[in-house]
Amino acid sequence: MSDQDFRERVLEALSRIEAQAKENSTRLGTLERDVGWIKGKLEGSQEGSSKVLNVLPLCTAVSAAIIALIALLT
Repeated sequence: MSDQDFRERVLEALSRIEAQAKENSTRLGTLERDVGWIKGKLEGSQEGSSKVLNVLPLCTAVSAAIIALIALLT
């Protein structure tokens, strides 16, 4: 194998590696975007459920007060 053949093979291999790296970078960017979207959805769901859990004790206290007033008036 001559030096020229060796150089050509190395350059071909490097160009294939470079193309593969660009493809992997594109896939990684897409993956990062998708993971960010999923994370946002989960955080939004968690935020909504925590708001419901904060309202629940208030509703329970108001209901107890109403029941106590009804019991007092009857």
